[in-house]
Amino acid sequence: MTEAATRRKDRWTLALTLVVAASFAVVYAVDEPALWLGWAVLAAAVSGSAMVLLNRETPQEP
Repeated sequence: MTEAATRRKDRWTLALTLVVAASFAVVYAVDEPALWLGWAVLAAAVSGSAMVLLNRETPQEP
């Protein structure tokens, strides 16, 4: 993996971390059970999708 690709992935990881932390703070402040459930489902879906996309390697031609 090139250093540029590593830096790009690091920036995406940082952005995802900041978005999750900010959304967590909002949900914590509102403190509604339905909002907590929605946040948990969306956080898991977004994080899982990001892991799949960022860790996918391009196939090598034989």
